[in-house]
Amino acid sequence: MQQLTSWSIFLLSCIGHTELWVMVVNRSHAFPIKCTHLRKFRALHDLAIVIFPWLLLWKCGLNSGGLLTGGSLADQTTFWRITIMITLLAAIPWFLGILRWQWRRRFEFHKVASREVFDVLALARLGKTSGDIRGSRWHPSIVWPWNEVFTLEVNVKSIPTSNPLATSRRPLRVVHLSDMHFIDCPGADYYRFVVKKTVELDADAIVFTGDLIDKPELLETAVEILRPLTKVAPCFFILGNHDWRYDYEYFRSTLAASGWKCVTGSHERIQLADRNVLFAGSELPWIGVAPPSVEHAGVDLRILLSHSPDQFRFAQKSGYDVMLSGHTHGGQVVLPVIGPVYAPSIYGVSFAAGLFHLNKLTLHVSRGIGAKDPLRWRCRPELTCLEIFC
Repeated sequence: MQQLTSWSIFLLSCIGHTELWVMVVNRSHAFPIKCTHLRKFRALHDLAIVIFPWLLLWKCGLNSGGLLTGGSLADQTTFWRITIMITLLAAIPWFLGILRWQWRRRFEFHKVASREVFDVLALARLGKTSGDIRGSRWHPSIVWPWNEVFTLEVNVKSIPTSNPLATSRRPLRVVHLSDMHFIDCPGADYYRFVVKKTVELDADAIVFTGDLIDKPELLETAVEILRPLTKVAPCFFILGNHDWRYDYEYFRSTLAASGWKCVTGSHERIQLADRNVLFAGSELPWIGVAPPSVEHAGVDLRILLSHSPDQFRFAQKSGYDVMLSGHTHGGQVVLPVIGPVYAPSIYGVSFAAGLFHLNKLTLHVSRGIGAKDPLRWRCRPELTCLEIFC
């Protein structure tokens, strides 16, 4: 029993230590911190997670009086007793997070009215689509056999309403694109496939919620690929934190010149399918200012585009009905049982991806299309058509 207790303390301490670093890293990426600082901090996180178990084993495990050699917690130095107690306490939110994922969040993550999955790379190999799907950029994660970065999940999700009159007419169809991350992996023709599928969704409006470019020289290619969508439906966009790292005003003006309408810090009213709809945008906390309150706007539907889901409380206070976000990529990797681990949000992985009903506000967080680090597992790139009853 003593050995079991000691091994449990050792294991839970390592889990709690990892959880502490994950919590801090997730929240650090929710603030306007320079990417060079974030990279250094992430490297420190990686190093600390690897070193801690060995250090704990050395100082409190196999030494004389160690936890694994017949000793107890009381036999350790004051520093290590405090360290172990802190890390043991930090294991509690890890367990609570698993329970929350299993009990609620995984259903919100996967909830769709219909789903269609495409292996775009396999289609190219079979000659059913053509062009550059992989891109020229190589990354070690690409060789991982379960990587889903070249797949695409096309979803239809329904947003109901409490208004009984809304069910008598067809829903408004809003296609939500997010987090393109043009960086030449996937290749340009992968994104052309995404645009092709977007056209097929017969949208009333198309929105993009930020993170367009990670390689500035691909801006012209990105605009050329996205331009045809402006002929299909009204298109609205905001930018994100990756765009903020570069000349984002140039990105904004170039995309706007192609026919896309930027709504950051403002709002745009438009008639869609016999309904008055308002689109507004927020690029906070990285760029610009918040859009005005729309509580008394006198429209049928008020939609906020916000790159980060962290702005949902602002959306609630300001009278928005629907908020569309990205930024978190669904965690990119969703572990069995545990769920997503990393999501750049002050709420951690609580809103990693999915459809959330938060009192009067409906929040949709897209898993996005691309990623700077091209690794996806159990978390495919996502293109979503939202059917909004209003």
